[in-house]
Amino acid sequence: MWEMQPGEKFASPGHTEGTLELFYVQSGTLTLGVKDHLYRVKTGCSATARTDVPHFYETQGESPLIFIMTVHEKAS
Repeated sequence: MWEMQPGEKFASPGHTEGTLELFYVQSGTLTLGVKDHLYRVKTGCSATARTDVPHFYETQGESPLIFIMTVHEKAS
């Protein structure tokens, strides 16, 4: 489980090829950036993203963001 405070941002240059992440937002709104695309995932919603490219997680609201993330890395 991740908890992020208002204005907090985590960025990644990308993981190994074929990596996918599943997000489920328990409270707040997750702003998810993947390459040149921006997504907003609200409370009670989920999303999947290919994260073998630059990506970030951010909360732009005034309340903390709590979400669960599962990472699937392709076996080599």
